[in-house]
Amino acid sequence: MRHRRRRADQHARPLRAGAAAADAAGTPERARPRTGAGFARHGPGAQGHRPSARHRRRAGGRARTDGNRVPFAPDRHRQAAHHGRSVLAHHPQHSRHAAQTRHVRHRPYRPHRPDQPGRRKTGTPMITRRTFLGAGLGMASAAYLTACGTTTESTGPSGETEAPSPAGSPQPPAQGPIEIRLPGNDVNFPSPFSYGGGIGYIQAAYTYDTLMWKDGTGAYIPWLATGFDRSDDGLSYTFQLREGVTWSDDEPFTAEDVAFTFDYLEEHRAQLAPTVITTPTPENIESVSAIDTHVVEFRLREPDWTFEQFTGAGGVFIMPKHVWSGIDEPGAQNDPELLVGTGPYRLESMDLGAGAYLYVAREDYFLGNPLIQRIEHVPVGDPLNALLAGDIHQAGGVGPGTGLRPQAVEPFENSDEFRVMDAPAGHTVTALYWNIEAGGALADPRFRQACAYAIDRQDLVDRLFDGHGAPGNPGLIPPGNPFHTDVEQYGYDVARAEELLDEAGYERPGPDQVREGPDGPLSFELLISSAQPEPPVQLVVAALAEIGVEATPVTVDLPTFGERRNAGQTELSINTFGGTNTDEQPDGMGKVYASTSRSLQRAQGYSNGEVDELIAEQRRALDEDERTRIAHQIQEAVAADLPLLPLFYPPLTTIVRTDPFDGWFDTPGGVGGLVPHVNNKLAFVTGSSEAPA
Repeated sequence: MRHRRRRADQHARPLRAGAAAADAAGTPERARPRTGAGFARHGPGAQGHRPSARHRRRAGGRARTDGNRVPFAPDRHRQAAHHGRSVLAHHPQHSRHAAQTRHVRHRPYRPHRPDQPGRRKTGTPMITRRTFLGAGLGMASAAYLTACGTTTESTGPSGETEAPSPAGSPQPPAQGPIEIRLPGNDVNFPSPFSYGGGIGYIQAAYTYDTLMWKDGTGAYIPWLATGFDRSDDGLSYTFQLREGVTWSDDEPFTAEDVAFTFDYLEEHRAQLAPTVITTPTPENIESVSAIDTHVVEFRLREPDWTFEQFTGAGGVFIMPKHVWSGIDEPGAQNDPELLVGTGPYRLESMDLGAGAYLYVAREDYFLGNPLIQRIEHVPVGDPLNALLAGDIHQAGGVGPGTGLRPQAVEPFENSDEFRVMDAPAGHTVTALYWNIEAGGALADPRFRQACAYAIDRQDLVDRLFDGHGAPGNPGLIPPGNPFHTDVEQYGYDVARAEELLDEAGYERPGPDQVREGPDGPLSFELLISSAQPEPPVQLVVAALAEIGVEATPVTVDLPTFGERRNAGQTELSINTFGGTNTDEQPDGMGKVYASTSRSLQRAQGYSNGEVDELIAEQRRALDEDERTRIAHQIQEAVAADLPLLPLFYPPLTTIVRTDPFDGWFDTPGGVGGLVPHVNNKLAFVTGSSEAPA
């Protein structure tokens, strides 16, 4: 990621015919009243930059593999063959948070399906890609961004101080505590069992800690653990824990809490929300034992190079035994009093439906009183305008609606008040899913391939991002990644799409009409979350209509989106997630393609025994070259099966204010080994991208 100051038109690319109208219209804001402070008792239920050269230090060389003692250091855990390197990324009236009291009441789930009364019959006219594009798309540059936000009355920054140095020790604020405001989103109840996706992980990390964390070089550094010993066979890990750490309720942190966390996650694994992105692999953890007050031992059934990273020490939040041991249904909890962590911040207030959260620093944190004293996530309708107005300190970054067009970035390019941070496209992907287990055409590879041929993925990139970003790769891993290999691309070819559908027996009564197959018309519900911007959905709908496939968008809030996908109650869906572009590891494919995956990004109903075995094999492979070979085989297999189609990799651009805080930095490989975002709590605590002394 780099800091840029350039004019937006330097890299602009021409759009295809008909795109001029796409830039004319904006997206109106939706009014929503802002709730007061504290835990809201009423109301509806409801991001990376690498430091500049003068601040940046990169880890050098490979981690040594001689010996078993593995201390943490910035130049270790980067390329070791036995380590790998890790990454994987509301509509108010639909939110499941019907009332916001200290005990949030969840409404019962009711599936929504536009069955026959709302379905288009065979032979009826359709809005095709031609007529749709001819009418204009209405995608202003801010529209793709604001789809992630909500409208609210915003106030200005609550404090201004001199900016701390991001490369040194934290500097005391000159005029008082530093407070920052960030865009708000409904990330669910921020417990380890319930948080919502990558942004939810970032916020949960304010309250909870992991055994290891990542610095600005992407190296794992000491956090709750100070080091570990690994056995020669890779089956035993003994972690030495930091002494003197307390939970936010002043109880001492011990090895018993670590052992409890992994046992508890295994026991209640079925209750983990599908939006929880970092989970251990309990089937491979034979035992976790507290050897001493500050020593814990893990025994694995087979080697697993991901354990030191996001499936274990580097990604799993440690939970207090004395708080959770008596709770039988952790996934159903929403009492803020349960959010007891060792992390640097306490959750002071929240309004889940509005996406508003306030975190206050713990003065007794084991790394010292955090530099940033208050972090407030506030809902805003237009993050760019809110950033210009000084109402928030950051816009853009990771998420389904955060790909910024050059025109939107231009006002910030040459100002000392802001820093524009770019990361290569590929950290996140937006994909079209077919629910294979629903049967019929959805289970027919020829149908899925025809849909892929019908969608011009480069055109999506041109229209949505003026050519910035990259078209999706059917093998998931983007070009330029060291694990990428060439696979069948299904390049834009409407004639080939029509030919495949004809060969498969899906007949079309006439132009601009819905095709019909043995199981009925090719008319499907297209499920999207309210966080997903409309423009790409509209383009996909129009492209499918061109070949006689009707997709009817149905928008639900993010929790309901996860529930329905998790229950297999979808036909088509579009989802945006992170973790696709890393030079550290290819294991993210397991979350997407393994038949046992419970991840929100998994391919629904997809089961290929060969792919499952390859995923397990690459997790066991301690040699990086071997993992690369296996990753190539996985990509070739899934590109042929095509259980989902990556549509595009949006550009990852974040814009931040440089006052009162200028310590933002990108974390190579992602925060927690997964999430590409500049909100690394290391910066908020120490003001530095380097490991604390």
